[in-house]
Amino acid sequence: MDVIKTQQISSRPIEKVVVHPLVLLSIVDNFNRVAKDTRKRVVGVLLGSSFRGTVDVTNSYAGSDLSFSFSFSITAFLYSIVRVVARICALILSS
Repeated sequence: MDVIKTQQISSRPIEKVVVHPLVLLSIVDNFNRVAKDTRKRVVGVLLGSSFRGTVDVTNSYAGSDLSFSFSFSITAFLYSIVRVVARICALILSS
């Protein structure tokens, strides 16, 4: 299952981004718990959908503090999130 395949990052420009309130709350909460008053980086993944130029962000997952190679850890983290989401979607669609 190739997740990025959805229109291969559509050529249509993004005109509007809607971030749901719980997603925003989750981002702020993670920042306050992990990196407030420090220089630590906060990493996470935003999930949602894109339709006719509107991106709808409906969920988010927080990452951990990055203490080793930034690019490797981001790639590994994103890959693990994609696997989890793919499993959840497969379970929902098979029901």
